[in-house]
Amino acid sequence: MQALGVSSLQDIGYARARRLILSIGLAVLAITAAVMYARRVDTAEVVGTLLYMGVFVGFVFWKVPGGIAAGVGAALAYAALRYPAIDAVGVARFGALLLSRALAYVTFGTIGGWATQQLEGSLAKLELYDQIDDSTGLYNARFFVEDTDLEMSRSTRYNTIFSVAVADIPAVSIDRLSRRQRASLLRSLGGLLQRSVRNVDRPVFATDRARHRIAVVLPETGAEGARVFAERLAARIAELLGQTGAVEHLALTYPGDDERLVELRREFEAIDRAEHPEAAELSSR
Repeated sequence: MQALGVSSLQDIGYARARRLILSIGLAVLAITAAVMYARRVDTAEVVGTLLYMGVFVGFVFWKVPGGIAAGVGAALAYAALRYPAIDAVGVARFGALLLSRALAYVTFGTIGGWATQQLEGSLAKLELYDQIDDSTGLYNARFFVEDTDLEMSRSTRYNTIFSVAVADIPAVSIDRLSRRQRASLLRSLGGLLQRSVRNVDRPVFATDRARHRIAVVLPETGAEGARVFAERLAARIAELLGQTGAVEHLALTYPGDDERLVELRREFEAIDRAEHPEAAELSSR
């Protein structure tokens, strides 16, 4: 099986994308204000530029409502900043400046909030259809649920069979490693699975707090064949981990192990909801 590619947006995810956008945006505004200050621009205008930071934070976290509210707040803060000058020479000379600044803050907040909403929706939709685990290149929990549903329907309609081989790795076996070691091991695990299956088989990797789960959907495979495959798979994984006997495994066949397979599908559904909360919310609408 060839690992399927995913877009860079899927790799980022909304939470990480938000942090990245926030970091870049605030850095740009800070640099702009620093350059203005170095060029001896009026201090009030430098501070006025820094007020965009608050608007930026407002629309990144709270979308259009947050952007508008922060824009209004920035306009009021700028007016207060200019109050000594207004009090000295009168509001007429500053009216146009205050109005343009207020419009700029509110427009920035509104457009930025709208763009943030579009980005969040796009990333949520990408996650909704994402079927690849980024760490191993194998299929993920969502794919397992959808694929076994399809296989169960096909089995019922055409009177065929399929099996699922499952191997569970204690989370501590992998999570105790450093980040780099863990990433390398998971890539090796993905490669091992891809080399160990037929072209028609679909290997899946998913994880919860207690364990890392490997499941392989085996079309047209009976109970005995699935049992032998699960035993060999567990032995190969244990060898890779250097922990003989640390990998629990089982094999389920449909029809036959219907109830246990339904329970397994629920477990993978729970993993998928935990990994993609935004997508789960979108799919329930």
